[in-house]
Amino acid sequence: MADNNVALQEYGIGQVFNLKVQDELADYVKCEYDRAKRHKEATGINDRLLKCLRSKLCEYAPEDAEMVDGIDIFVGIGALKQRAAESWLIDIIVNNIEKPWTLTATPEPDLPLRLKEKVVSILIQELPEIASMEALVDRITQLKAAVTQISQQQAERTTARMESKISDQLAEGNWNKTFTQFVNQLTTYPAAILRGPIEKGCPVAKWNKDKLEVTRGSVLSVRTVSPFDAFPAPNSTSASNGSYFIERTDMSPDALHSMIGVKSFNDTNIRATLDKYQNGYDPDSIEKTEERLLKDRDSLASQDNNLDIETLIYNGKIPGKLLIKAGVLVQDPQKHYECEVWVCGDITIRAVLNPNPLGKRPLYSTNFVKIDGKFWGKGVIDLVMDTERICNAACRDIVRNMGFSAGPIGEAISDRIADGDDPSDLRPYKIFRVGPDITGTGAPAFKFHNVGIVAGELMRVFEGYMKLADDLSGVPAYVLGNPQVAGAGRTLGGLSMLMGNAAKGIKQVQLNIDMDIISGVVEAFYMYNMLMSDDMSIKADAKVVARGATGLLQRELAQTRTVELLQLMTPYVQAGLVDKAALTYLFREIFKTTGIDIDKIFPDPDQQAGLEELFGLLGGQAEAFNRGMSGAPELPPQSVPQQMPQMASIPTPVNLAQGA
Repeated sequence: MADNNVALQEYGIGQVFNLKVQDELADYVKCEYDRAKRHKEATGINDRLLKCLRSKLCEYAPEDAEMVDGIDIFVGIGALKQRAAESWLIDIIVNNIEKPWTLTATPEPDLPLRLKEKVVSILIQELPEIASMEALVDRITQLKAAVTQISQQQAERTTARMESKISDQLAEGNWNKTFTQFVNQLTTYPAAILRGPIEKGCPVAKWNKDKLEVTRGSVLSVRTVSPFDAFPAPNSTSASNGSYFIERTDMSPDALHSMIGVKSFNDTNIRATLDKYQNGYDPDSIEKTEERLLKDRDSLASQDNNLDIETLIYNGKIPGKLLIKAGVLVQDPQKHYECEVWVCGDITIRAVLNPNPLGKRPLYSTNFVKIDGKFWGKGVIDLVMDTERICNAACRDIVRNMGFSAGPIGEAISDRIADGDDPSDLRPYKIFRVGPDITGTGAPAFKFHNVGIVAGELMRVFEGYMKLADDLSGVPAYVLGNPQVAGAGRTLGGLSMLMGNAAKGIKQVQLNIDMDIISGVVEAFYMYNMLMSDDMSIKADAKVVARGATGLLQRELAQTRTVELLQLMTPYVQAGLVDKAALTYLFREIFKTTGIDIDKIFPDPDQQAGLEELFGLLGGQAEAFNRGMSGAPELPPQSVPQQMPQMASIPTPVNLAQGA
């Protein structure tokens, strides 16, 4: 701390955590927030978000309310397509047996120091026996190849342990639930954002000998960021790039108080925040009103008692001068550093440098459909919004036309109707008293007109735009099990082909998820474990590979084709025209996606052949290998005790440490 004070005094700062100097950093964050907020409003993103939310809730936008004219029917095509896309992506990625990512050791991992020392030791010992420089080079190459192979094997085992560790962390952090929420936002709004890993304290239940104990522990988790509360910099194309990304969130006094004593949070400033904003702080309450009203009709009733404090979480570049004033040790006051800053009102409660050595932010975002150079893309509801409006207009006209055509429209000559008779009171056997026709034409006192019904034509318009919504969204009706599929789609093979073609529309979305979300989250967990974990057995030079949700989908679609091929080949196998090994291979492919241990049902023919070849190459060494098995092998003649010939047929256990 003494060194810290000296460094601060060089810039004219006498106290590390002074509220007055903290204001400069808070003002900087608030200024950037206002700039991002104005840009978001100017580009119409707030209006788009509200339109998407209304469409999902099957409610008319204010600008469309004038066209309703008493017929408030709303056919939620956008909500339908959103649910279909959401269920499709979740079924492909979350509900699949295999996880859509893996860790792979680098092709040429760095050799451990102990292996390098071993190579040098062997060369020193063998150097007197090496006759020429060529022989020395050959020997070095040979040893290097051997230790490289050993290093690769160790790296693969270590990487497998790291992969298992990350899978366990994701499961403990309730990754599937968070990812489901993320997919819901991805299909609803123009962008979806995740933040993590976040270390959170929670009770942990462990079985200790003969009783269950609950202790306080921590888990890593990932959470979604509402697009309504996301404020990227104007030059951002994703949450991880651009000058900064700001998340707006409401924190309760209890949540703020629980951060007292937490490393990297300023206890003095947290208490000052709780004192200053005892009645809450929500400067954007008017902006949030419509969103809150749409999400929760009762939220406005409790808004008067809201004590939450609006907090800005800033991730991005900060000038070094401001960081030094905030008590963060940096070397260059003119350099901009990647940081995370929390501001409540006009008080900074947290200011830390980004702990990721690569400088990557703990934020990940993507779009259902990307727009080049833009942070905000398009969601499913965006894609079908105009189509939905046309279909709803057609439905309103159908209802209106049905009403007009259901009965005649009449006119009456009021002068001829007797006083006390209501011409609108029409019912069977009703008799009206009418006066004479003064025109002398004999025209009736009542005339009726029938309105033609055009509901059929309007329905064809509706159906046409419904099919157009399938093409625009890339989510066909039969994803949700709609049986109205004609032609080849009625057969299993035809439906598989249709699903395969429909998958082309969702492949790009899955690729966006793989590259922008899954790879980034897993890489962040990998980096966290490499920096924070004390377990050296999981640390290795590795890279994250997203195997691709598209590949998972293709395997599911190929499952049906495999069954068809099996049925096609069975008669040929029975006739002996096809080797039974081909049938075994098809069985293995079918059972592969079930999670069953296939080798216990259908042994791998390639593995069996490899073992036979291995035993053939080992020759006599195979006997030594078999000595570790349950059945002891028969001893060679020279190892049988000569003084006991009658025991020759009984194998004698061999001590491998002493040899045969």
